[in-house]
Amino acid sequence: MDLKSELLKSIWYAFTSLDVERCGKVSKSQLKVLSHNLYTVLNIPHDPVALEEHFQDDDDGPVSNHGYMPYLNKYILDK
Repeated sequence: MDLKSELLKSIWYAFTSLDVERCGKVSKSQLKVLSHNLYTVLNIPHDPVALEEHFQDDDDGPVSNHGYMPYLNKYILDK
């Protein structure tokens, strides 16, 4: 298995462990922390403004795995 696949598997496990209600969604505040930790561990420079804008509080509530993947791909995995 390649490195990206292994990384995605680890992120999936982290995402599902944060899904305490087992509804397939995680709060935006938890995803902000997860994302920031990924930036740190992977030594990727990050833009805190983009992180805040992407996970801004609005009426959409928690984010599903499918909602998190575009951010993950654009700001973390593509780096």
